[in-house]
Amino acid sequence: MISTNAARSAIRLRSAFLAGAVLAGAALAGGPALAQPAPVDLVFLHGTVLTPGGTAQALAVAGGTIVATGTDAEIAAMAAPSARTVDLAGRTVMPGLYDMHVHTYFAGRDKLSCRFAQGADAKAIVAAVKACAAKAKPGEWITGGSWVGAAFKPGEQTKRLLDAVAPGNPVMLNDESLHSVWVNSKVLAIAGITRATKDGPGGVIDRDAKGEPTGVLREVAARDIERFMPKATTEQQMQAIKVATDEMLSYGIVGFTDAAVRREMIEGFSAYARSGGLKQYARGCIVWGPNNGGSEALIPERQAWSAGRLQLDCVKMFLDGVPLEGRTAVMLAPYEHDSAAHADHGPGEGRGLKLIPEDKLFPAVTAFDRQGIQVKFHAAGDGAVREAVEAIAAARKANGDMGPHHEIGHNTFIDTADVPRGRDLHFTWELSPYIWWPTPITSVDIARAVGPERMKRLWPMRDVLESGANVVTGSDWPVVPSVNPWLAFETLVTRQVPGATGDPINAGQRITREQAMAVFTRNGAAEMGRLDRGGTLEPGKQADLIVLDRNPLTVAVGDIHDTRVLATYIAGEEVFTAAVGEKK
Repeated sequence: MISTNAARSAIRLRSAFLAGAVLAGAALAGGPALAQPAPVDLVFLHGTVLTPGGTAQALAVAGGTIVATGTDAEIAAMAAPSARTVDLAGRTVMPGLYDMHVHTYFAGRDKLSCRFAQGADAKAIVAAVKACAAKAKPGEWITGGSWVGAAFKPGEQTKRLLDAVAPGNPVMLNDESLHSVWVNSKVLAIAGITRATKDGPGGVIDRDAKGEPTGVLREVAARDIERFMPKATTEQQMQAIKVATDEMLSYGIVGFTDAAVRREMIEGFSAYARSGGLKQYARGCIVWGPNNGGSEALIPERQAWSAGRLQLDCVKMFLDGVPLEGRTAVMLAPYEHDSAAHADHGPGEGRGLKLIPEDKLFPAVTAFDRQGIQVKFHAAGDGAVREAVEAIAAARKANGDMGPHHEIGHNTFIDTADVPRGRDLHFTWELSPYIWWPTPITSVDIARAVGPERMKRLWPMRDVLESGANVVTGSDWPVVPSVNPWLAFETLVTRQVPGATGDPINAGQRITREQAMAVFTRNGAAEMGRLDRGGTLEPGKQADLIVLDRNPLTVAVGDIHDTRVLATYIAGEEVFTAAVGEKK
């Protein structure tokens, strides 16, 4: 961004005034009667406004739409007598942010459930469960998350740790990826899982050396457990959605994609949106495939469930798992050898767990593409990414290039040959820069699974961005402990521990602050089909903006993650205001 430029400011203002003059002239000349422009009812003064052309001091809003940016004097002169004036006092205004991969209901539910710190060791987790069990009624389910595989030894009988502190309650805890669960013996008994139970398609039951289930279930086996749990009421679903979306507003997130809409949450999600409680622009991707749990039936009903600012115009396909200790992400080359616990679950010896065969995947993607329904793929391993790319290529060949902008999510590893295909096939890469620093997830689980050479290709953000494809970011919250986008903004630039300290992970994939801002704002709006209405601050677009305590483009790079959102506006409506003295 460049400094405020008076000439550019005047041009922006003239554009707004000329548009009004043309409308008025048409009416005076006997042309069609046109509605008069709304009066300027909201102005922001004395700050730094980040616009596509540089910076401005002030911004004017009329009827929820930006009408001008410019100097303080120019914008103040436009305000109607009754206009609300926001004195920025030197603070920064920028476009609202987009999180293109969240699990809204699960995030809210987790915040209302049994909590423990992500990365906690087994002792701390068991202590938390013991405290939750002391408050629970006999037989009441205890749920929570999220644990990491690094906390346990391979083949450890983890169910017994939970049995000791919650013998009278079923306990189910999600791992950090939401692809595995840790349960106690009571849950295994409810589900009828014994030593004789075989792994079903797309699912894995972890076992000890004697073949006994340890209490860890992966992929489809993990999701199957949920059908034995009591169903949340519509009111409980709405409460979870409210808790999650309110938190996102506090971080400046004005639009998001819910990456796995399921039957168990749809009533509450739709009802909350219909009530007007959902303030953000939201896209929901309905789960299709082997782990959909009956959610596929929602696809033909998607228009009926869409409401308010919630649009269900997307389906979610899980192509593989995750490249953690369970080694279920599909890789082009085998995983590093570790133990017999990591046997062949997929397309080749030790290469991961393929969830949808090509003879089902390609026709389904082609059919959804023909209907204009976006497909969002879960693809963590480079083998799964290749499958997603080939499925999109098949759809383009069958239907032409004008179909939806499909989206490949996660992309922990991408083969170099597939990088340019995002541009060529008109799809979007979605990466998750919320854990791009040394953590148990990256430094232990992923590193052990793939080895040092492949770690050099971890999350190739710069490559895909410079390929010319659209690139967006997603938190995958609550897979990550916080939906805070400023952690991700900084990490995109540094690839280091927040605070810009320590060794970077794959430093060659660092991007600039300006690129990071575009990914979080303009690119997200474009992917949601609303770039004509949002994603930048310029006349004619809706006033989807946030007020910050600092300028992320100029502050010390190690301080970006501490950025505090003071207010969030969507279409000119103030939907979040930070309390005085509030700290996150």
